[in-house]
Amino acid sequence: MPELNLGETWKVVIIESERGWGQKVEEVKFFDNQKDATTFVNEFNSHNKADIVPDWYMYATRPVRIV
Repeated sequence: MPELNLGETWKVVIIESERGWGQKVEEVKFFDNQKDATTFVNEFNSHNKADIVPDWYMYATRPVRIV
């Protein structure tokens, strides 16, 4: 009997952070697989390369599987 595949969903949260104001959820993105979610996170966070933490920046959180 074939296995029933209900699929999977992965969630990535994009956070905006500003010195003196704190952090807030800017966007929540959903992906059909872990590979796409991880690729997105790596590309999004690749822009955060400053030697010091800037006054304003955004980052994507690690993908979380939604059951």
